[in-house]
Amino acid sequence: MSRPKTVRSLRDRFAIGASLIPPVALLMIASRAGWVPGSPRVYLAAMPVVLGLGMLFPTLAEPWHRRFSRMRSWLGGRLVFLLLLGVYGVAVVPLAFLMRLFGKRPLDVSRSGSSWVQSKGYGSLRDPF
Repeated sequence: MSRPKTVRSLRDRFAIGASLIPPVALLMIASRAGWVPGSPRVYLAAMPVVLGLGMLFPTLAEPWHRRFSRMRSWLGGRLVFLLLLGVYGVAVVPLAFLMRLFGKRPLDVSRSGSSWVQSKGYGSLRDPF
């Protein structure tokens, strides 16, 4: 299946124009931090202009759109893994460290290596627990 030479639908034109906005947003963030010259308001005002230019001239911006879409799909496939890794590193690991520090053992496993727990005996059938 070959790609069409011209982009005809408004949806495709909007997608191509919208893919040009993230670099401008990164420039806006960098200017706010003082890494690039210019006011963040200039970059904020440039975003609709860039979107419009991408919609008016989609053939010029289409190579960037293809690369951006590939990068977005690659990152999206790994985003869930990265989020779960972050939750594990921020919540589970420190909690486990604190529980070991205070000697808490929620599973009640004996320290001899066996997980056998002695039974307390059975009650009557009317009150089994």
